[in-house]
Formats: sequence, C-alpha cells, structure tokens
Amino acid sequence: MSDSEYPYPCASDTDDSQDDVGPLSQFRHGAQDRRLLEVARLDAGNIAANSDFDDKPWGLLYRALIDSIGLSPDDFQLMYPSVPWDWPRTQAGFIAAAHYDFCSTAPQWSAIGAYVSSGDAVHQAYQQFLNVIPAQTEYRSLRQHLHDADDALVVATNHYTLATTSAASAYANQVDDNRPSFTEWLGSRGGAGYQTRIVAAEVAMNQAQSHYAALVAQCESSELGQAQLRCGNEAHQVRFADLNLIKLPKVHDWRVDQEAADWVAKVQAGHGPSGVTLGFSNREAPYDFGQTWAGRRSRIRQLFWQVRINGRWERIDEFEFDNKLELSLDFQAVDRIGIRPGGWYDGEFARGMIDGPFIHGYSPFGGDTVETRGQPVFGEKGFFGLIKNGMCVGYKPSFAIRTTTSTFRRFADPFRAATGLRIGPFTFEAEGGSLAAGWKADPATQTFTGTTSSERALIIGATVSELPNGPV
Repeated sequence: MSDSEYPYPCASDTDDSQDDVGPLSQFRHGAQDRRLLEVARLDAGNIAANSDFDDKPWGLLYRALIDSIGLSPDDFQLMYPSVPWDWPRTQAGFIAAAHYDFCSTAPQWSAIGAYVSSGDAVHQAYQQFLNVIPAQTEYRSLRQHLHDADDALVVATNHYTLATTSAASAYANQVDDNRPSFTEWLGSRGGAGYQTRIVAAEVAMNQAQSHYAALVAQCESSELGQAQLRCGNEAHQVRFADLNLIKLPKVHDWRVDQEAADWVAKVQAGHGPSGVTLGFSNREAPYDFGQTWAGRRSRIRQLFWQVRINGRWERIDEFEFDNKLELSLDFQAVDRIGIRPGGWYDGEFARGMIDGPFIHGYSPFGGDTVETRGQPVFGEKGFFGLIKNGMCVGYKPSFAIRTTTSTFRRFADPFRAATGLRIGPFTFEAEGGSLAAGWKADPATQTFTGTTSSERALIIGATVSELPNGPV
C-alpha cells in the first residue's frame, strides 16, 4: 500500500472518528433481551395457567444425571423441551435444517436451559465479535472507508436482525416444542413469506460484510484480516438439503461426530454404548445450582410432570404433591456426541482476544470503571457468550414411578387413557395407548411402568463452552 493510494496518513493511532456515533447494532446490543424474550415465549400460556407448579424435580433430575452418566456441572446443560436426534443423512456440502438449528443456536445461560431453535446463531455472534475488533492502519483514508463500510454493515445487519426477529415471533405463535425447527418452518407455507424477507436482508448483509472484510484485509491487523476472510469463505459453508430452503444463501457448517441413523443402528444391533439407570425421590433436598457453570438456573417454562390424553398435554398434580414419590429412569444406551464448528471458526484467535481491545463502546465483560464500561462482548450480558461442544443423547428410556396409595388410585384412570407421558424434558410415547404400548400400573407396589414406543434417539442436554476460552 502506498501513500498515493491512501494519501492522508494519520499522525496518531487514535481513531479521531470514535466520537462520530454511527448506527447502533441491534444484534450486539439486543442479544440479552432477545434471549429473555425467547424463554418467555416458550410455553408461556401453559405456565401462566400453572404458575404454582413445583420445579424442584428439575434440579433433582439434573443431579441424578450428573451422578449417573459421568457428566459435569462445570459444562452440562439439561435442555427442554424434548429434542429428538433423528437428523437425516446428507451429501457432502449439505446440512439438514434441524441439525443446523440445534448446533448453531447459542445455548441459554442456565444449567437447565430452554432450546429455542429460532435463537441467535453462534456464527453470527462470532462475526459480530470480529467486527468490533479494531483494524489498525495509519492511513486516514482507509480508516474513513472502514468507518463508512462499518456503518453500512450495521444498517444491513439491523435489517437482517429485524427480519429474523419478526420471523421468530411468528414461529413462536405457530409452532410448539420446535417441531418443526425454525429453519424447517421457513420452508413451510407458514414461513415462506418470512423466508423471502430473510433472504433479501441476508444477501444485502453478506455483501456489506464482504466489503468490510476486504477493507480489514488491507490493514496491518493481519490475523484479524485472515479471521474475517476465513469466516466469510464459502469453502466453509454448506447449503440446506431441504429443497424448500434452496433460496436461502449458504450457511456456516457444523459437524457432529456420528450420524444419528448409524448410532441407533449400532445400539439396536447390540454394539452401541452401555445404558444407565438413574432416579430420585421427592424427599431429597433441592439441588444447589450455585455449583454449576452458570451459577444458577433460569425460571423453567415447562411442567415436569405431564400426561397426554386425547391429544392434549395435562398437568399431573398428584405427582407434584406426593412427597414419597420415587422415580427411576432406565436408558438402553447413552452417549456423548461431539459438536464442532466448521473451518470458518478460529478458536485460537478468539481465545487471544479475551482482554480485547475492542472498538469504542465495547469491552470484554462490561463493568463500572472507565476501562470496562460499554456493551460486553463476552459473558451472560454479551452477544458472544456460549457455544455447544457436544450433546448427551439417549435411546429407549423406560420409567418406573412409585407413589403413595392415594396418588396411585387418583392417577390410575388417566394413566390407562394416556398416549404419552412427559417426565421433565423426556417424552415417552405410547403409540396406540398405554395398554397397547405395554405400560403397566401395578396396584400391589403402587408403581407405574413403561417404555417409550419411539425408536428415535433423544437429546438429553448439551455440554457448553464459555467463550472465548472454552474448548471447541
């Protein structure tokens, strides 16, 4: 680069344009509010009508899983609602929408977290993280070009954020329990109009991002320039396998260590991982979430005990208030499946930026001092806080619920009429009804037993990494 190309070299490294306040990034400054809204939408009507429900069993189940499966409170998140692991196999260069949604969506900051498939994507958070790292150059003209390109990029990203937020709101009103997942829904009749708006906004955003990244690559910040170009490199992107999503631009790749169909086939053939039995009693003391990676859990938006009768989920009051109830769960197989981002993500570079620096108005974790004041990049209040590095999956769970005599008598009739049972995040299917599925109610032991009729593996939870230092 010569002075003739950028004839106005700065005498100082201080960006004299930092006081020229540009457009505010809705993605970066609204991340925490969006996460709170996502949880509030999840089954809000059900909880509003059942605000007195007891969520203690969720903690007891979390502790049982930690103690029995070899998981750690340092990185495990129990997830709800129930998420099946049945992602279809795809050809190279393609990805299933449900696979993409689960892996790319940033987890909630809670040891027990809601999975909301329309949530913020990690790759967009990573891109925004790169965009708030200052690109160093002594040339004032290039710096002005960067400033203008950044303003244009923020405006374009705001339009995209508005389009996706609007779609997420409509999705929440139309779909329960992420079935179908958000991106799958965009390919449906109900989501097609929102897909069109998202495509238009995303194309404009990607063009603005490419222009900005090209300018960064001309600066002295070579590692930042390489990270920007790597993040936008289409070689690290894939297309959706669903033909109804063919108009969507390429998306960032996410990889899992095993295919769902292969894993289930091994388990059914007797060559899969071992199973596990776990459980708890309502008499146990509540679990202390202060010892988990999140330090707490958010308010849970799903009842722990539910029964499905005539296609409708109903609360099981008897189980909530039975202090002598004992639950045992048996999984035929459990396993941890690794999740990792594709080549677009540079973990080493991200870890090196834990202390910044970041552009004016941003700081690593926020704070009250002059040095730390500003919108946090990392942490619970930041926009680039968590990423999934694995998922805990299970197959063919069975249940045994031992109750008092009075509880058994009250629930015996609903149990016979049931076509499904929810225990925390787990949905037990009884195809054809509980009797046809082989479920039993034993009055001699006051015990309800059964095995799900579903042959699909299910996702129990995820292992998460706190960014930027966590392993990926």
